[in-house]
Amino acid sequence: MNYYLLIPLFLILICFIPIKLEGRVSFNVLDLSGAFGIFFYGIKMTHQQVWIKHKKIMMKKNKSIESKEIDFDSSEVILLKKFIGQIKDKTRLRMLMVFYNLGTGDAFTSSMLAGYVNVSLLTFFTSIKNSKPTASCAVYDTVSFNEQIAQFAVKIILSISLFDIVYSFIYSVILTRREKKKKEKKWNFTAVMKELKIL
Repeated sequence: MNYYLLIPLFLILICFIPIKLEGRVSFNVLDLSGAFGIFFYGIKMTHQQVWIKHKKIMMKKNKSIESKEIDFDSSEVILLKKFIGQIKDKTRLRMLMVFYNLGTGDAFTSSMLAGYVNVSLLTFFTSIKNSKPTASCAVYDTVSFNEQIAQFAVKIILSISLFDIVYSFIYSVILTRREKKKKEKKWNFTAVMKELKIL
């Protein structure tokens, strides 16, 4: 028996066996600050703190702070949208947990606000269960009656194959380049039309 044949078999298994990914996001609405992290079988792959100031995103990874202006028409944002659109149907949602702590400084309005949030989340969970029946969803709420606070956190566990991740990313890059070329052609056409009107 040729044991070298086990190497491609092992690589194929790695590509197609679902892997477990965990994402954690927290955000403080009042301070416009938060953090996010991605974990692979409980091992931290990345973790960053984030602040939003005006139209800029400040990110802190380890000890370095990077500042980047928000541009929703940039290639990176378009690529991210395409990638999420491609990968969402290929992933299996295992768990979705939402944590929040709300308070307006008034007990009555805090309770009413928490009730509205709970109803909205339960409606959202129902729609998720309709499309992903195996998903486990939960909400953990805290109401702060005597202080103003608005903190949210999400923990999500997904399973997806490595092949689907690579395929979705490559296809998203192709779609992003096509869209960029279409925008460039449209911009060139608009510029030509403006010049003709001037003439």
